[in-house]
Amino acid sequence: SRLQGCPLPGLCPPSCRSHPPADPWPPSCLRFLWNDYTVEVRLNDYLDIICPHYEEGTVDPHVMERYTLYLVEPEEYRACKPRSKEQIRWECNKPSALHGPEKFSEKFQRFTPFTLGKEFKEGHSYYYISKPIHQHGEACLKLKVTVTGKGSEDAHSSSLPADDAAAHVLRSVGQNSGMRGSSPFTFISLLLPLLVPQGL
Repeated sequence: SRLQGCPLPGLCPPSCRSHPPADPWPPSCLRFLWNDYTVEVRLNDYLDIICPHYEEGTVDPHVMERYTLYLVEPEEYRACKPRSKEQIRWECNKPSALHGPEKFSEKFQRFTPFTLGKEFKEGHSYYYISKPIHQHGEACLKLKVTVTGKGSEDAHSSSLPADDAAAHVLRSVGQNSGMRGSSPFTFISLLLPLLVPQGL
């Protein structure tokens, strides 16, 4: 399944936009939130981050939302304050890109051959925070991801063992707004929200 997050009506996918604000959010719509929010994934699942996007000429470029996303430790997650630039996972800094919204993908795998790749363990939780670029202060959104078990790749793969690094390649790359083709993996999509005053 592919879960989508949605901030405001202007940036929502149709499946989320059809629900009035007073209604509960559909189960497939997820968001980075001010408070703690946890989503569960399995090993070999993907987490898709879809950045805010504006059609050309609809919004003043100076007020377009741009975000830096960090993968941090629990204490930094609680404080919503990264300790260094080395914790930057992605940057959403092209809100009016002609090809559509920027999209980044994280694969929750046990092994990666890449030096800068991230390895994940079953039963562990991982902490993401999002802060606006070029702004200072306490504005911060959060997401906690818990890895619960093996995904579908191990069940479908007979050529490589689950622990073989070649079978698990980290995907953490920018893409255009086109959707991937069919895949045995489960995907989770999160659309970064516009920051609004807390309590609204």
